[in-house]
Amino acid sequence: MKNKKYGILLLGSLAITVTLSISACGNKTLNAQKDTKAAEVTEEAAQNESAQTEGTYSENADSKETSVANEKETSEVPMLKLPEGITGMKAETKPFKELRDLIIEDMEVPEEYYETTHYFYNYIDLNDDGKDEIFVMVTGPYTSGSGGSSALLLSENGGKLHVVQEFTLINEPIVVSDKLDNGYHELIVPYYNETKAQFSVLKYKNGAYPNVPDGEIINSLEGVKGKAIIANDRINEVQAGIMGLNLSEE
Repeated sequence: MKNKKYGILLLGSLAITVTLSISACGNKTLNAQKDTKAAEVTEEAAQNESAQTEGTYSENADSKETSVANEKETSEVPMLKLPEGITGMKAETKPFKELRDLIIEDMEVPEEYYETTHYFYNYIDLNDDGKDEIFVMVTGPYTSGSGGSSALLLSENGGKLHVVQEFTLINEPIVVSDKLDNGYHELIVPYYNETKAQFSVLKYKNGAYPNVPDGEIINSLEGVKGKAIIANDRINEVQAGIMGLNLSEE
């Protein structure tokens, strides 16, 4: 995968400045009258300022409540509807610095692409050894193409992440089938060719999964049993403003 191009209420606070300047001139009576008038004007201005400031605070509070409501709404975008027999889970939402750093290193992502490169990951035990692997799909103009996105299968040993296998042409969701081949669960991924959408079944053999185009092509998930990872409804999430984790987050 080396050397390949993978892919705002600003409510500024309302500044209220009231400046009153009364020049002292004339006799004491006139001065007293002016002082009284100035005091009345100053008091009125202070009351107006207080009322306007309270209004500003109220608007800000309403805005925050609306923002929280929107965040709650977007966080509740349901995952994709899956066929009977397949359960699913959405990608993790917590930034993972070590994973982020490894993606940048392995895929050689230039810094100018950090903001537009997003990653979606899940923990899944692919060989039933009691230890989770990590499957991560990386999307964006540098890591994706018309056929899909780049992905990595990772293991954790000695407290460090290690790349087990690299993938291209990956689309979500990735179904981890209940069926095993050579001790590893089959992976079933959407595969889009020139004529129609199909699925590629990746069977583990000789220490690795095949490339997506080399998998067994099937036309539907009928009868498949398993669990889907990265089962996010990404179209609706993007419309709701959810883009996923990006490489600019550490």
